[in-house]
Amino acid sequence: MTIARSHTAVPVRSLVLCCALLFYLPLHADTGLWQAHASIREAAAEAVRSAAADTAETIAVLADSPDPRLQLPRCAEPLQAVLPAGTRLSGRLTVEVRCTGNRPWRLYLPVRIQSSRQVVVAARSLTRDTILAPGDVRVAKLGPGVSGYGTLADPAQVIGQRLRRSLEAGAPVSAAQLDAPLIVRRGQQVTLEALAGNFAVRVSGIAMADGALGELIEVENGSSGKTVQAVVRSERTVEVLLR
Repeated sequence: MTIARSHTAVPVRSLVLCCALLFYLPLHADTGLWQAHASIREAAAEAVRSAAADTAETIAVLADSPDPRLQLPRCAEPLQAVLPAGTRLSGRLTVEVRCTGNRPWRLYLPVRIQSSRQVVVAARSLTRDTILAPGDVRVAKLGPGVSGYGTLADPAQVIGQRLRRSLEAGAPVSAAQLDAPLIVRRGQQVTLEALAGNFAVRVSGIAMADGALGELIEVENGSSGKTVQAVVRSERTVEVLLR
């Protein structure tokens, strides 16, 4: 008796695809095993927004996406994001995002900050010692990557102030770049006065240095020839402070 056997041919290509699927499924069938990249980005961005909450600056935070090939175990605890100590909230910085659950991990994610803060900038190129006038400055949006540290928002805060260094057109004006204008010049004749209660003694004197309002300078007493220290009170008056 002859027994006929049936043979079903399996295409080689189908066999290869099945084998590949067997290797692929354990890694990707359950996406809940892995931390969503969107949650990592949001944790980093929120850390920056929280750090900027106490500032007057309005910012847009853009966190980079992790490498799409990167798979990190899903964290059982809320993600923690930390900014390096002393980080300035401008331009580009790096935020550490970490998981402290049963399968801990950490990732350093680049974050970009774009500011929409309105600040005072130079309306044209300005040289050192310029006494700022209304036409010298304007208000503009702080550009991406430009530090807003010490910048000023109101032009009235800088008008009449003296620049300590030159500025290019469009450069932000900061408080550190400003000095009170000099109103007394070296060699200028001034009135040297001393006040004691209701009594005042005034003599002529010569300023031995330039001085801004409220600044302490040396003045030569025109009567005695002695040099004393006095506070600049106006363009023509300096006061000796009696102890």
